[in-house]
Amino acid sequence: MAETSREKMPNTAAAGLTDDLIVDILLRLPVKSLCRCKCVSPHWRDLISHPDHRRRLPQTLAGFFENGFSNGREVWRFTNLGGARQPPLICTHFSFMPGYEDVAIVDACNGLLLCRPPKGSPHHVSRYVVCNPATKSWVVLPDSGSHGDDVEDDEPLVARLGFDPTVSEHFHVFEFVENDYGTVAGVEIYSSETGAWSYEESQWNYETHLFEFSPSVFINGLLHFTTIQFEVVAVDVEGDSWWVLPAPEDADDVDDRDNWNPGFLAQYQGLLCYMTRCYKGRDLSIWVLEDYAVDGWVLKHQVTVRQLTEKISPPIGCYYLLITIHPDCNWILYVTGLESTLMAYDMDRNEVHVIQNLGSRCVMSCIPYVPSYTKSLTDGH
Repeated sequence: MAETSREKMPNTAAAGLTDDLIVDILLRLPVKSLCRCKCVSPHWRDLISHPDHRRRLPQTLAGFFENGFSNGREVWRFTNLGGARQPPLICTHFSFMPGYEDVAIVDACNGLLLCRPPKGSPHHVSRYVVCNPATKSWVVLPDSGSHGDDVEDDEPLVARLGFDPTVSEHFHVFEFVENDYGTVAGVEIYSSETGAWSYEESQWNYETHLFEFSPSVFINGLLHFTTIQFEVVAVDVEGDSWWVLPAPEDADDVDDRDNWNPGFLAQYQGLLCYMTRCYKGRDLSIWVLEDYAVDGWVLKHQVTVRQLTEKISPPIGCYYLLITIHPDCNWILYVTGLESTLMAYDMDRNEVHVIQNLGSRCVMSCIPYVPSYTKSLTDGH
């Protein structure tokens, strides 16, 4: 058990509690309340942050991995949500993975990262690495065999990660195989439980096309995507159940497909959430799917682009890049403005907050990250 000085503990009833009792109480709290408990005293803050305890305590959104360009090359950075003055929680030069330090991040899910070695790397043949930066553990996946023999020249397939520690300690990797027309023919699914890939033919519409940056989210045991056909498609970890749902956006409202992007997917209070993206200054709409069996989309909130961007963007700049909905409060996180400012929109109070300036670097995509101190991966390294 961690030993911490009690000199600054307030003279209250809580000061008489042992560390074991305090931790036992903290384990019963939701994440939002747990974060507030860090302000009770330095002693409580140190108890919550201690490695012996954080493995047992629930974690919240720590920040996000930011993909952009610097000096003409693609780079990854980690941005803390808690404050710009602190050093990044995660060093994106993954030194704990010898030989795989310069991997590109493909996806993140509940504390695990799906990574891809760069082309030209001697480890490119491995295709994928799954790692846990919090525990500094990692595993190299075998090749699915769906690429053929030309390892160096082929284009990467759309891949995603599925992991829910409340259901199983095992993770799954989805790799979508295309036919000659560039649409989805099927999916290779890797199970960490079996250590093998299995192939299942697609049961989606034959025109379903996925892109590397297609919005996706893993929730309720299903991997969801939005498509350019105004649909939300999903598949389970076994490849047995395939879903096709109409998106809440109306195709008749989009008269310029070249400048329209499919909606952004996230999780909102345990439900699948669909958010419209930038299109001709249209309002941001937030829809929640309450029932998969019927057209169960319910409009929860709307906010104007002007309100989202007026604090920092010039009048000609109405673009914003959605990141996620905070898992423990109704905040939509996004980046906007010429200086790539990280913002938060509070849906409960209808307020916009400036969090920090990311600088003028080009931000292409952001992957949210919630650390997991319980899942340790092993690969014999």
